Amino acid sequence: MKRYEAIGVLETQYFTFALELVDKVCKASNVDFLTSENYLGGRLVTIIVGGSISDVNEAVETARQICEKKESTPLKKALTITNPHEEILKFILPSSSPSSGGTDSALEETGIKKEWKVEVSQKVEPKRTRKRKPKSEEE
Repeated sequence: MKRYEAIGVLETQYFTFALELVDKVCKASNVDFLTSENYLGGRLVTIIVGGSISDVNEAVETARQICEKKESTPLKKALTITNPHEEILKFILPSSSPSSGGTDSALEETGIKKEWKVEVSQKVEPKRTRKRKPKSEEE
């Protein structure tokens, strides 16, 4: 698991604004996007970034400056957690890489087996309709 000197937590309103914020924060400072969580159908979004203490502080400050320019101040909370404990990072960091005991091995440890269903699409032939005889021939 990668160790970060600091993590930044940004809580914003609206999913589309959160995407804009992630883009600008990651471009402005050298931080890694770690995860995000949506609440209330995307009306409240938590973004977590990680990196060195100075980079995370710069990212949080960039988020505050961006939100000051917005009309309704969509940033609800922005904070930096320095030297986060390993137990906290277990909940934040996705462990999806197979080499580091990713999701598949974690599922196997809990006794859950991953099953893949592959559906084969059948060729459907068009429905054939009977041709009607003209009225003059029916009588």
